[in-house]
Formats: sequence, C-alpha cells, structure tokens
Amino acid sequence: MSTNAAFSGVSLGVVFCMISAGFDVYVANVIQEVNPAIFIIYCFILSTLVFSIISSVKKGSRYYFIKAKANFGNLFLVNSAVLLNWGGLILSLKYLEPAVVGIASVACGPALTLIISRYIIKDTSHPTKYEGYAAWVILTSVVVMLVNSYVGKSGVTDTTTTERIIGISCVVLSAIGTVLYTFFSKRLSTGDWKTYEILGVRNILMLLVTLFYMFSYEISFLLNKEMLLIILSLSIIGHILPVFLIQSSIATLDPIHVSLILLLLPIFTLLFQFFDPRIHISSETFITVIMITFLLIILSIVKLQKIDKDER
Repeated sequence: MSTNAAFSGVSLGVVFCMISAGFDVYVANVIQEVNPAIFIIYCFILSTLVFSIISSVKKGSRYYFIKAKANFGNLFLVNSAVLLNWGGLILSLKYLEPAVVGIASVACGPALTLIISRYIIKDTSHPTKYEGYAAWVILTSVVVMLVNSYVGKSGVTDTTTTERIIGISCVVLSAIGTVLYTFFSKRLSTGDWKTYEILGVRNILMLLVTLFYMFSYEISFLLNKEMLLIILSLSIIGHILPVFLIQSSIATLDPIHVSLILLLLPIFTLLFQFFDPRIHISSETFITVIMITFLLIILSIVKLQKIDKDER
C-alpha cells in the first residue's frame, strides 16, 4: 500500500468518525420520538436508491444486476453484517448513553479483528504486537463500562434493567456486525466492486426485516412535516455521506487499521455529547475515552517510527 493511499484512507476514516459522532448523538434524541424502524426505512431506502442509481448509470442496470447475482453469497454476508451493525446500533441508542454505544460498538473491533484474522479469515495482514496489546486492553475497559451501564450509572438513567440488557445486547451485536462488515466488504472491494456498487445493495436485508416488522405491528410510515425533514436531512448528511467515506476507507486499508481508526468515533461522540443536557456522562465513560485517546497516540507514534525505519 502506498503512503498516499494510506493517508487518503485514514483521512476518510477520520472525517467519517466526526460526522457519525454527531449523527449518533442527534439520532439518540430523534428515536426517542419516533419508532426506530421508521427511521431505518426512510434512511436506508434513500441510501439504497442513491447508490443503486449511481451504479446503474455508471455501467448499466443489467450489468449491475448480473454482477450482484454472480456475487450473491458475498452480498448476503455483507447484508447480514449490516443487519447486525445498524440494527444493534439503532436499538442500543434508545437505552444507552451515546458515548457508551459509540465506544462499545467500535472498541470491541480491534480484538474481534485479531480473532477473525488469525483463526477465521486468514487472507488479511496480521496486526503488530502493540496493536494486539491495545486491542485487548480496550476490550477489557469496554466490559467494565457495559457493566456500569447495566447497573444504571450512565446513559438514559430512567430505563429499566430489562431495557438496559436489551441495549447492551444490541450494542454487542452491533460491534460484531461492524467487524464482519469490514471483512466481507473488503473481500468485495478486492474483487473489483466499486464503493458505490457495494453501498447500493448492502441494505436490502435490513430493509426487508424492518418492513416485515412494521407490517406485523401495523406501524404507520407517516410522519409530520417537521420530523420528515429532520429524518431526510439526517439520511443525507448523517448516513449517505459518511457510509461512502468509510466504505472508501475500507477499500484502501487493512481491517485492523479500519478498526483502530473507528476508535476515534467515541472520542468525537463524547465531545458532542457535552451539548446534550438529556444525557448523563459517567466518569467511567470519560476515563475510557481518555484511555482510548492515549492508546491511539501511542500506536500512531509506534507506526510512524516503523515507517521512518522502513524508509531508511
């Protein structure tokens, strides 16, 4: 990988984290007022239409369909990972502190990536010793933080024990989905799939499950004008743009490096969360974010020293 490509991948990942952090905090407020399924439907249909149209215009709809049909197995895995990732994320934001969701959904990533790259998907680069140490330290802190959320010391503090269990379970599933999506979509990227092509077909399973849920419980699709404008704006600024950025980053970087960059997400989330008076920020969450920041700085220094040594 060239230095320019790596820099581009890292930059896109950082911008993604900044936008997504603001998205997570604001969405945490929005889904207190509307059913999360309604938000998913509007957001994901718009995203799927935008990227499907771009893909069809670029090479033709017939070519796009044949390509998707030939890669059905990989696309099903990508869709399943999205279902875990976003389904878990949206539901967990209803019951947990956004910073907790932001940390847990990505901080488990490096450790899970280590396990998957070592024992399951072995055709990826192996993390360094220092990256491995950092991954397990962060995972341990996440476990402590989730226990803290369970006992009700942080987050939306008027939730019940059952609701907190649901929130914690969903955020763990979201973390697993995030890592699996990185691996599966990376496989498509190396197989001549463009970023916009992947994004055009990755949400289909999520949409089908959500539609089934809404019809089963007779949930109305209708929104008032104000809420409709909010959700459409969030879909464009908070979803379509950032998913394109992180998908481009995934296509450029190794899975472990994507997982480490995503650790910036809870740092930005905590900063934005200070402006939301509804949310109580626990000291444990704050300490965890500081620790992640410190570890990322150490890893960056080690990485820069290695690059400097290789160039010599």
